[in-house]
Amino acid sequence: MPWVAFGTTFLCLILIAVAADHLTTRLENDDQWISHSQDVERMLGRLRGDLFAAEVGRLLYVLTGTQTHEAPYNVSDRIPQEVEELKALTTDNPSQQAHIEALRKVVNERMGVLAELGRLQGPETANERQTQLANLSALGQQAMSMVQEMRDEEDNILKQRQLISDRTYTTIRLGLSAAFILVVAGLFLNFRRLWRELRERSQAEESIRKLNARLLQVQDSERRKVARELHDSIGQIFAAMKMNLSMLDGQLTLTPEARAHLVKEFHKLLEMGITETRTLSHLLHPPLLDELGFASAAQWLVDGFSQRSNIQVSLELPKKLERMTQETELALFRVLQEGLTNIHRHSGSKTAQVQVEQGATTVTLTVVDHGLGMPLSILETFRKSSAGLGVGLTGMRERVLELGGNLDIDSDGNGTTIRATLPIMPVAAAIRDESPAGGQAQSVSAD
Repeated sequence: MPWVAFGTTFLCLILIAVAADHLTTRLENDDQWISHSQDVERMLGRLRGDLFAAEVGRLLYVLTGTQTHEAPYNVSDRIPQEVEELKALTTDNPSQQAHIEALRKVVNERMGVLAELGRLQGPETANERQTQLANLSALGQQAMSMVQEMRDEEDNILKQRQLISDRTYTTIRLGLSAAFILVVAGLFLNFRRLWRELRERSQAEESIRKLNARLLQVQDSERRKVARELHDSIGQIFAAMKMNLSMLDGQLTLTPEARAHLVKEFHKLLEMGITETRTLSHLLHPPLLDELGFASAAQWLVDGFSQRSNIQVSLELPKKLERMTQETELALFRVLQEGLTNIHRHSGSKTAQVQVEQGATTVTLTVVDHGLGMPLSILETFRKSSAGLGVGLTGMRERVLELGGNLDIDSDGNGTTIRATLPIMPVAAAIRDESPAGGQAQSVSAD
């Protein structure tokens, strides 16, 4: 899951970089188009000024008859070059190209009129000069009108390009802001997830340390218990047998009746020792579990528990419970054993139910009591991490999880339900896995 979140964040960064590059390129193109429109407008303004200056200079020459007044306004040679430059700037606009062609014709006619006015000097050409001046005025107005029309069209283009540029800039700004927020949010979520995982790992490590310490305590306690049981039961039996042997050895004149009584006491003590040894051995590891399977071992455990605790326990088993692997049957037996022990110690219930359900791929053991229930704090701690719990519940969970199963506990004021679900494997398949041919495959799978 962390790799998915990290990959998503990294992909978002790549998409942000690509989108930013694309939008930045668009913004640069828009700026170039705006600069191009401004160049066209400047060229139109220069052409308009030169047309006006050429007309003013020629009129001063006609009125004064001297070229001294015309010299400052003599820009006629520059006008055709400016028209060509304007045409080159507007090659991307067919409408402006048409206007420039029409303007070129008017400018050429106007330049011809100006040249004609330069040749008309003296009183005898007064009427002709008036005609040419009228033509010059009409052509000048037409040229100025065409230039103004081109400027208006270029102004509209400039406004459109500025609007597109503004929209592109706004899009870039909003897109980068949104992307920044997404990246920050993704990094925050990743950091939060990592922090939670580190905290859970720290809690798990602390739980393992406490569990190890608790296991050592339980191991010492169990050793003391076994030692006490050996001393108080089997040890006392052996002591009594030794006393009887001493009596037989020290009193050779015992009557046959007394000797028979001592032999009978020997048999009784031996029977008690055998019974105590068998009970202690069965509690440590019941042989029925290996010989006859979980069903027989569970029945033996439930019957013995009911007799010792006076708690009525009903056991419901499938009619034909298939044998499972040794690890699975042992885990089920230990969960059942711990569940019954907790009922006796903590629940206060007088009845309990045990149910075993075997499916095609799983087996489920359910232990139900009708006692006081578990405190909510312990239940929540068990569901989260098992930290701070006793070795019993933690041991049950570890056994089940180690085999790929699941352990659930539900509890309220009406009782507690423990449900252990384990995957099952037919015994024949387990035997094949344990064989020399399948041993390697089994170890690889476990890894």
